[in-house]
Amino acid sequence: MRCGMKTKAYGKVNLCLDVVEKRADGYHELDSVMVPIEWHDDIEFTPTKEMSFTCTPNIRIRPENNSILKTIELLRSIYHFSENFHVHLTKRIPSQAGLGGGSSDAAAVINWFDMTYGWNLSDQEKIDIGVKIGADVPFCLFRKPARVQGIGEKLRFFDVDLPMWIVLVQPRRGVSTRQAFGSLQFDNLLHPETSLVEEALHTDNYPLFLVSIGNSLEASAIKMVPDIQQLKQRLVRMGCDKAMMTGSGSVVMGFTQHEEIADKAVRSLKSAYRFVIKTKILPK
Repeated sequence: MRCGMKTKAYGKVNLCLDVVEKRADGYHELDSVMVPIEWHDDIEFTPTKEMSFTCTPNIRIRPENNSILKTIELLRSIYHFSENFHVHLTKRIPSQAGLGGGSSDAAAVINWFDMTYGWNLSDQEKIDIGVKIGADVPFCLFRKPARVQGIGEKLRFFDVDLPMWIVLVQPRRGVSTRQAFGSLQFDNLLHPETSLVEEALHTDNYPLFLVSIGNSLEASAIKMVPDIQQLKQRLVRMGCDKAMMTGSGSVVMGFTQHEEIADKAVRSLKSAYRFVIKTKILPK
């Protein structure tokens, strides 16, 4: 086993998110279009006598919220390896953002251990492990655009042929996923046309993409963090063709096919918000 091996954990965005219904088991049935983005965390593993964890920047992650350590111990309980590791996380994806930061870290851990130990896990075996950690982990395992349904475990991959830049901005406050789902009112909930978004991405139809995207969670998130709505409006005034919240928030996405517009928005917002970047869909 090599020491100091590194892996990348790529973030994700929801380009469409329909919360279809609340199931009898308490989970929510979803229908979403998700894509991986180029922005990522880095994770480094070094074999040691005892498990340990550090993070750059030096932020405190509660053990019960540490998806990396939770995933390692879940894998240990299944595959019974005895080795311990020092894990160092270079954290670039913010929390409570809707960018799948913890989920992408967990997925990267599953893939790294599978590769390192030569388990040769099937896709379904990885999905079965991932869904025990979080609903977005199965998608993050594969780094491919997908239609994501169920509670996140049903994946259908497709190719994206629509070039665009995505400006990501996080308001000063995040949104708790539990609170975002817990405050949903199904009587007047937005149900966007997920199939049309998938079609637009696959067929390079930017106008169709712009009129079809939507997020069932956005309205409830705006009630908790009104700055989401203000950011949407600012991004459009700066030249983005449309703006929308990703996932359960609070990051807002601005879409444009012109890099200069993305650059201008980043420059204008950088001093006012803690997380402002431009990114693209992760290439094949």
